[in-house]
Amino acid sequence: MNIRRYEASTEQEAIKKVKEDLGTEAIILNIKKITPKGLYRFFRSSKVEVLAAIDEQKQAKVITSQENTIENLENKIDHLEKLLHTVVDKVSLSSSMTYASERKYTNTILDVFYKNMIENEVEPEVAEKILEDLDEFSQNNEVDINKLVGIVYNRIIQWIGEPQPLVLQQPSQVIFIGPTGVGKTTTIAKIVAHHTLKEQKEIGLITADTYRIAAVEQLKTYAEILGIPVEVVYGKEELLSALEHFSDKDGVFIDTAGRSHKNQQQLQELSLLLSQLSNKKVYLVLSLTTKYNDLKRILQMYSMITDFHIILTKMDETTCLGNLLNIRMLTSQPFSYITFGQNVPEDIELLSPQKVAKILLGSYED
Repeated sequence: MNIRRYEASTEQEAIKKVKEDLGTEAIILNIKKITPKGLYRFFRSSKVEVLAAIDEQKQAKVITSQENTIENLENKIDHLEKLLHTVVDKVSLSSSMTYASERKYTNTILDVFYKNMIENEVEPEVAEKILEDLDEFSQNNEVDINKLVGIVYNRIIQWIGEPQPLVLQQPSQVIFIGPTGVGKTTTIAKIVAHHTLKEQKEIGLITADTYRIAAVEQLKTYAEILGIPVEVVYGKEELLSALEHFSDKDGVFIDTAGRSHKNQQQLQELSLLLSQLSNKKVYLVLSLTTKYNDLKRILQMYSMITDFHIILTKMDETTCLGNLLNIRMLTSQPFSYITFGQNVPEDIELLSPQKVAKILLGSYED
């Protein structure tokens, strides 16, 4: 099952895009009008968004091509040689420039790395921690470029930590929390699709996100396509009843309403919800597009939870991954997955510290 979104000026144009991309076998799931907000409404016209789906078997050639692309990408990431070549080029360029007064580090290699991290919106405090003592170390010891690059590269990987995938141990209760608009429902659909289609697990879905009708309908649509049951709950008793109903499943996935860090009532509701779960795995979903100061407030809001994993979304909507390192300074909870698009189930993968390190050091290319 492959679900995609298409935008166009008219409904006919949007549907035409669907057929050109997915073929005539595609199923239209939803059509809605998108009206620009604020000042944009005076300069931009309304658009139509179409949500469409197609069976994976009917798109085998396309998916095979995508998998080959990802495999080739990962093969490139596994090697440090490209990073070394890139650093050599940047060091040569930096050495030829007269900006010594602007240098943070005496060592040109470290200075290049520091600037790359800052450009990626890594907080200066975090960048300095990663490069700590290396300037003095490189001055007092004969360290070649290969060794210095390797040290920084490995420090970033260690800073990020080993990502932990979701392993279902019956009966697992998997609950997704996070602020509004980070993509929790779509992320749930991607993970559920993986465990249903690839792991052949029996899954039950529960949505407690009754603040947004659209979120409930979206989850129902995904459940129908995947052929799995879903229940909507409005309170404690209904939640317990749904959990009992799904007690024979390998995993029960629970979608919650997005919480505002300013709304204490919603936080109390979440606390009550979590207290009802015994064998729970909690996933905090955060967007990489969120500002650092907002991330601090969000993590502070969820500080009442002491055991959770982090899923990062919207990698495709930002050119800076600095917040990934910044988050680690705010919490020691492990990372899990990262998402990079709306396609279900393709646009998600286990976070790769190696890939992130190469991006932050300025050598990663699509």
